[in-house]
Amino acid sequence: MQYYPRKRLSNQSINITPLIDIVFILLVFFMLTSHFINEKRFEVSLPDAKSGDEENLDEPVFININLMGHLYQADRLLSDEQLDTLLLQMVEKQQSLVLRVDERAPFEPVMALMDRARLQGVSTIGFAVEEPVR
Repeated sequence: MQYYPRKRLSNQSINITPLIDIVFILLVFFMLTSHFINEKRFEVSLPDAKSGDEENLDEPVFININLMGHLYQADRLLSDEQLDTLLLQMVEKQQSLVLRVDERAPFEPVMALMDRARLQGVSTIGFAVEEPVR
């Protein structure tokens, strides 16, 4: 009788620890840079205010008003229909509105937007300001 030894199955496996580390680093990188991408696309020179408070609002909607009085959300110019749709969505989600108004912008579009938001039912409207440089 002939004896044949069993073939040993090798216990080789792929080590995925480095892959998990790389995926985690990429995730952190994209989470951190995505915030800055939205903030810096639209340049608005905010006015200074000494009495401004930091508000912790749950997912506020930022609307920018530039020097010419045009309304933008991020880098998208808002038409009247898009603005009405956005305001209705804000009311449904109970989001607050934060206006980033250029310090040299005319007041008429700001007041018109505030009036329109109140008529649609937006309950909280705030202004973004910069802390004065000392």
